[in-house]
Amino acid sequence: MLSFDSQPWLARSRQRCIAACLLVAGASMACAPITPIKHPEAKVAEMPPAPAIVYVPTVEPVDTAARHLLAYQETLSRLPTADLSRELGRLGDGASSLQATMDLALVLGLTRTSGDLAKAQILLDQVLGNPSPEAQAWHGLARLLAARYADQRRAEDQVERLNQQLRDVQKDNQRKLDQLNEKLEALKSIERSLNSRNTPGPGPAAPQASSAAKPVQKP
Repeated sequence: MLSFDSQPWLARSRQRCIAACLLVAGASMACAPITPIKHPEAKVAEMPPAPAIVYVPTVEPVDTAARHLLAYQETLSRLPTADLSRELGRLGDGASSLQATMDLALVLGLTRTSGDLAKAQILLDQVLGNPSPEAQAWHGLARLLAARYADQRRAEDQVERLNQQLRDVQKDNQRKLDQLNEKLEALKSIERSLNSRNTPGPGPAAPQASSAAKPVQKP
């Protein structure tokens, strides 16, 4: 039996056949359409919507007290004196709450009535002396009003002292004027007395001529 190795021309033919087959297979693969490899689509997990965050501002009791007192001050500044008196009647003694006490102190500071400013200071001292947590929110405002009322009282006392000094000067001037008028009237009285003494009185009466003429005697 013949082998390919013993016949060189047969070995060369075999190699050519193998090369031709490989060439045909490569050309077939080159001409064939390339089919893209399909990958399974990745599914994106849907996340639930984030909850809405609502920021609720925290209002401190101090802020609430300050807002109330500023608004009340603005309201009182537009009221006439008669309405301030009615507001005093509505508040009473201010003992119903700390807010009513501060409101009453604020009204008393605006009435310009003698003694009301001292009453307002007493009410503020009561608030400052209250150690409760509720009163702590009003302490800053009470100190502010107390300082303002103290300055106001000092100014009013100074004005009163100046007015009293002016009244004393006016009284002294009036007293001196009355004394001068009295002296002037006394001098006028003396002058009138002297004038009356220096005025000459009426002289002796002249002899009246007789009604019948006496006859002239001839020598």
